[in-house]
Amino acid sequence: MTEAATAGPADVLAVIGPPDTAVPVAETAAVIARLTGGDVRELRLAAGLSPEHAAGRVLRALDRPGTACGVLAGGEPSRAVWSRVARQAAKPVVLVPDGLSGQPPRLRRVLLPLDGTPQSAAAVAAVAERFALGGAELVVLHVFGPDTVPMFWDQHAHAGQAWTREFLARYCAVPGARLELRVGIAAEHVVQVAGAEDADVITLAWSQRLEPGRAPVVRRALQDAEVPVMLIPVAPARRDHGP
Repeated sequence: MTEAATAGPADVLAVIGPPDTAVPVAETAAVIARLTGGDVRELRLAAGLSPEHAAGRVLRALDRPGTACGVLAGGEPSRAVWSRVARQAAKPVVLVPDGLSGQPPRLRRVLLPLDGTPQSAAAVAAVAERFALGGAELVVLHVFGPDTVPMFWDQHAHAGQAWTREFLARYCAVPGARLELRVGIAAEHVVQVAGAEDADVITLAWSQRLEPGRAPVVRRALQDAEVPVMLIPVAPARRDHGP
């Protein structure tokens, strides 16, 4: 979901791989497509296809004009494919966790962690707008570190309300968005708040770097979240779509 995607209908790419992940991926793509106003376009990956070839096919399909985002199985068995796609895609990628089952997916409430930088806010702006226009509730999460806790934290509620209004106006000016504040380690709070808020998807802006020491919030969400995680590149990546 790029800025252009909010202007009109946009398709959602459902990447169908292992049989046990096909239904959750297809259902998640269908829910997102209802928000984008487009269709679900399936890409089936043949068994035995190398991760490099599979990722290349996905990236080329994502590049197709009118495609809002891609939906893939995000579990450990599919890691060799989704990690390549997520690190190189110029569009959002939704990773569906292993074992997602039960009721069909929904998009009633979205958790949107923001670090308070213009870069991350700009990256998620179009997606946040699209979710809100589709009727989803936006729960924005900001986690203060030990050195960034504002003075109002232990003072009057009025100061906190003013800070909240300013934060939302600056970083997520979407009508109806609600801000949740926490103190501590962001990677620990994201999954916890997603569960407490009964969020249906976690949306994260990220730098597309997964090497050790990078993207701790993304790593934790992909490891522990029980709902799909949407990864939105902060800036377009240099892409090599491989063979």
